[in-house]
Amino acid sequence: MPSTVIRMPVTGGGGGVGGGRGGGILNEHRNRGLRIGCCRVCTCFNLEFFVSKNGILKCFELVLGWFCQTMLVQFGMDSAKDIGEAFWGFLTTCSAFLLTTTILLLCYTISARTFHLVRQSIFEVVYNGLACAMYLSASSYLGFAVNVFLYPKFLMFKTTGGIHSAYPAMTAVYYMGGIVGLVYGVDAFVAYRHLKGFT
Repeated sequence: MPSTVIRMPVTGGGGGVGGGRGGGILNEHRNRGLRIGCCRVCTCFNLEFFVSKNGILKCFELVLGWFCQTMLVQFGMDSAKDIGEAFWGFLTTCSAFLLTTTILLLCYTISARTFHLVRQSIFEVVYNGLACAMYLSASSYLGFAVNVFLYPKFLMFKTTGGIHSAYPAMTAVYYMGGIVGLVYGVDAFVAYRHLKGFT
């Protein structure tokens, strides 16, 4: 019976099966911490991610999403019955994508390898594209409901000298929601180009 020889692929350096692009790249993507002068600190974390293009986009998504959710809860709960489904639709959209973006940002901060593995998959393209569509849709619906149902109340309070804080707050929310949707759209495009570089 002839003997069988099993050759294991090399995953380091430049040689072997994984040396060209796969294993070599994954081995290079390690947490480098933050460079201060001639030394590096916090090498357990991938802090360089925050100053990269992808990190800045993720931070924008997180901060703007948090702003929208805070404004909705702070100023919109009393007017939710007037706005109706538009309010709850925007709040659901904001909560869902804010939570997922927070988890992704946390994972990318802890592990540089996780970022490059996820970016090589189609997940970020689909996720960011869906977030873009959902935010733009929810913002449009909320903008319609705010101008139809809250604006007349705002005018009535204005003529009587009162203050109706829900209208300006909800106006800021749907404008900001549109901006978040566009940021997710840019992130989806960046993720798509990154994906095409690996296919």
